[in-house]
Amino acid sequence: MKNNNKKQVIIYDIQSNFQQAKAVIFYNFHQVANEEIFHLKKDLKKTGSRWKVYKNNLVKKALPSYSLPLQQANAFIFCQEDGYKPLAVLARFNQKYSKIKRFRGGIYSQNLVSSVMLEKWASLPSKEILISNLCYYLNWPVNRLINILIKIKEKNFS
Repeated sequence: MKNNNKKQVIIYDIQSNFQQAKAVIFYNFHQVANEEIFHLKKDLKKTGSRWKVYKNNLVKKALPSYSLPLQQANAFIFCQEDGYKPLAVLARFNQKYSKIKRFRGGIYSQNLVSSVMLEKWASLPSKEILISNLCYYLNWPVNRLINILIKIKEKNFS
């Protein structure tokens, strides 16, 4: 297979991966041991994400409609199921290697997202925790009312 044909196959692979993914995260993996990357890939796989590394010029050729902020080699994390669970995994990983800015950007709902926004999203609590907090605060006035009514009832019968 000629070199040009190989590149065309890779470009087609990039395009199909981008189209199938709900979200794509561009991630800097420099200065990390291979064993740590292996564990990170394993954790990302549990969230329904795939880790791929492509050359930046091939990605730019495959996606000409985006002006991607790509420098150095980046990992492209294709989120198939949920675009936000992998951010939590990456945030935990970033705590070990906080000296380097890891998030390079991403694509969510076909829109380019900055690295700053990804870092903010990664620092948010999980969806389950947010729903739990919402339910607590919605139930709080009702619980308070019930406690007051119980106290009034106790006073009237004593």
